[in-house]
Amino acid sequence: MQTLKKNGFIFFKINKDTKLLINKINKLIGNYKKENQINFEKIESDKLSRHTLLLQNKINRIVSPKKFFETNKKNFKEFFKEEKFSIQSYFYLRITQPHKNNPKYKPIDFHRETFQGPTFYKYIMNIWIPIKNCEKNNSIRFIKNSHLFKKFIDFNFKIRKTNVRKGSVENKIGLLYKDRKILFRNKVQISRLFKKDNFILFYGDLIHGGAKNITNRSRISIDLRFMIKKNMKFNPIQGVTKKKYFKIIKL
Repeated sequence: MQTLKKNGFIFFKINKDTKLLINKINKLIGNYKKENQINFEKIESDKLSRHTLLLQNKINRIVSPKKFFETNKKNFKEFFKEEKFSIQSYFYLRITQPHKNNPKYKPIDFHRETFQGPTFYKYIMNIWIPIKNCEKNNSIRFIKNSHLFKKFIDFNFKIRKTNVRKGSVENKIGLLYKDRKILFRNKVQISRLFKKDNFILFYGDLIHGGAKNITNRSRISIDLRFMIKKNMKFNPIQGVTKKKYFKIIKL
């Protein structure tokens, strides 16, 4: 817990049961690509978004966030000294093409999860799970020590519209129709968040964002948000699905 408080993130070794889940997802994606004759590296971005949504739905039918927490029961119970959690009811699937094949693509900009929800989202945390072709050269960017930054003191922001339409396919796979351009008051240190064969848990207050994929292969990962159950004041309705955002589980 001290490592998480100090750095804003912590790595967990992927255990054998989680590897089985990842293998199941990779097999599903491989079969889908073969059946639909898709090349992730070359497909147009709007078509990739549609296939990503279809695959996201398929993945959540066979590998639920609850199943992931159950396969990591020991990690979560021992680390947090808690057994009840509020977890996002579905995974987001991220497929990021090589930048040279899609130079118009703009990665998700720096943000906090706390920008997108009610005040108790200050307790929210993220989990990022590598699926295929994940390495340091295409991983998440983050601002060092930014989980400790204070608005108005360390940064400010301005709200802006993106080219994502509310309720669109892109919105359903986790892209925002409005975001916040962060304006830092001092120089910040940007780094990459990755460790081979590990999944990452990090605070929602850690300022992070996507990065250009400078490799030759599409990066595939899944992610979700969660918090300790007692910190959830109410269960918000997710804007796109119109369903409760969190599912309550007991480990």
